[in-house]
Amino acid sequence: MKWFWKKDYKIPSLPSVDDISTEIPAISEHLEAFRLPDLFKMAEIDTLPVIDNAGNIIGIVSEYDLAQILPEWSFEEQSYRYDVKVADIMTKNVWTEKENTNIKEILSSVHQLHTRVIPIVDEYERYTGKSITRQALVGFLTRMVKPRSIGGLATPIGIYMTDGKHQAGSGNLGLVLTGFALGGIIIFVEFFTGIIFTGRNIPEIVIIIIQLVLFIFILRLTPLVRYHAAEHQTIHAIEKGLPLTPETVRMQPRPHKRCGTNIMVLLFGIQLVLLLSFKFVKMPFIQFIILIAGFLFVFSNWRKAGMWLQKFFTTRRATLTQIENGINVGEEILKKHKEDTSPNSPGFFLKLWNMGLVQVLISFLFLLWFFSFVLHLV
Repeated sequence: MKWFWKKDYKIPSLPSVDDISTEIPAISEHLEAFRLPDLFKMAEIDTLPVIDNAGNIIGIVSEYDLAQILPEWSFEEQSYRYDVKVADIMTKNVWTEKENTNIKEILSSVHQLHTRVIPIVDEYERYTGKSITRQALVGFLTRMVKPRSIGGLATPIGIYMTDGKHQAGSGNLGLVLTGFALGGIIIFVEFFTGIIFTGRNIPEIVIIIIQLVLFIFILRLTPLVRYHAAEHQTIHAIEKGLPLTPETVRMQPRPHKRCGTNIMVLLFGIQLVLLLSFKFVKMPFIQFIILIAGFLFVFSNWRKAGMWLQKFFTTRRATLTQIENGINVGEEILKKHKEDTSPNSPGFFLKLWNMGLVQVLISFLFLLWFFSFVLHLV
């Protein structure tokens, strides 16, 4: 298999065990074993480190260890007389790691990790209060394979992609230009339809539908729809684990289920139902029927309608140059993701910003405001 980063990719330095550790309380070896279920529930994990009076790790105890004695222990007629301690059931052979140990040093032994936690100890072998969970370790390594999801947008200067934490491709400039492009089309459509329909008694809903059709028709004449197709096809190839070559990418479908077109169809459908029920119908009962029927229809078909709209209107067959642009951007975002070994997930606002919708919306609204301002001056 061809690896896209092979020619210039260097193995990055991995974080230490402390960076992916989590606080897990330790328990005493003298604790009565019947109290373990409550402690597992409080710690939200089924495995706990066991320490002696000096704070040294001497074992690890899990629900599995407890389950080994429960059938016989719990059904015994005089089970209340049993005095089973954690020390009697714990696993004594414990895998521990020192503070600041690089994850790279334990990767080769991950397959031998049969317990859910690895306690972290200090230089004196005392428990630090933190452990690496098997779930966190496997999750970190899995995340490094490739992003869980990739989003993107078509811009006038090329394709933009993000994994939520990083940006690749046309960047913020492309996103701003996208907002200007969409705003420009909206201004033209409203100006054109305003000239055509001024003074004519045409229902508002008819005008809205005509404006929508005209907007899509003009959008289809721009390079955005071809970049849109290349973006989707590249993301499809990445999600399927296929090599990023022009031949492979071109074989991928143009519509994508996570495309913003689907959301726009949903929002437009909701707006249309509300307009039909409250603008043109006066009887409350009929309004209620239209709302229920309309929303049922919209919420049952919005994704299908969005995929159909993508296939026939908001994407077109991309040129080789546009496909290659998508491949380059896809390789860029994968490389950035691979080289980022920080275990921290992006915050909400960073994710929101990297989605690109904020930049598009701000530039879109600014252009509409500026055009309205100029009209008032004239």
